[in-house]
Amino acid sequence: MVRIALLSAFCVSIAASLISLVAMASAAEKQQSPDEWPMNFTLVRNGDCTQTCVQWISAEGAITGDTDRRFKKFLKRLKGKKLPVVFQSPGGDVRAALAVGRMIRTAGLETAVGRTKLNGCPTLVPRCPEQIVENGWSQGEVHSGGAYCFSACPLAFMGGKVRAAAANARIGLHQITVNGYRGSEQTGRRDLDAISTQSDPELKQVLSSYLEDMGVSSHDVFAMMGLATPYGLYNVQSAEALKSGVITKVFSYSDDPGYIVSGTGMPLVAEPPAKNIVQ
Repeated sequence: MVRIALLSAFCVSIAASLISLVAMASAAEKQQSPDEWPMNFTLVRNGDCTQTCVQWISAEGAITGDTDRRFKKFLKRLKGKKLPVVFQSPGGDVRAALAVGRMIRTAGLETAVGRTKLNGCPTLVPRCPEQIVENGWSQGEVHSGGAYCFSACPLAFMGGKVRAAAANARIGLHQITVNGYRGSEQTGRRDLDAISTQSDPELKQVLSSYLEDMGVSSHDVFAMMGLATPYGLYNVQSAEALKSGVITKVFSYSDDPGYIVSGTGMPLVAEPPAKNIVQ
């Protein structure tokens, strides 16, 4: 009886510990800022679109190892329709970013740097999960000014045949972390040939081929990456972004991505109840 009592107490203790760990993990996830959530994709429009409206694919969050898989699945919903992919992201996985960029180019989509604000979301979480409609249209606004695309995000963004950003949007590049090694935290000018924290000729060749295929100067991009440590960012100015091909168009302060005439974008569909798609 004593052994059974001890075993029962042990099992209860283990169960309590597991519940505590799950609660801690859930709390930690809630404490993440929205840009740390894994990137997801959703269709957003502004208005009823009976005549003209703004329609776009909102791509926000950190690029993870399965972002390309998610995007491939999402593209099937478009059925060949053309909508701009509007990015706001701190970056993330380089391989997945390159794969997303190639899918965007194959699909013939445009890209833009922009921030999405869904209707009914709080200011601090402008793209809140509860307002994202999984299999229909979310409602909201998109603004090019003040948005950002950092680290690996510009690589995915470069997939657009037309690539636009506002003069006051931020596109940031830095050296690529190789095998988890970030290098020493130092400042100042860097070796312009150093695009990663460890020498990786194969990675450099892959990036060079990708950039040239996208119509972007690999020489200019590598120079900008070399000017920043993995801990910092090189902020690409509009003039050099245009010169290098990182962007092909600068939005004016009155422009927004996604403006279309009704009938040229996605067909309007009934909207099911909103469902949280942030994992």
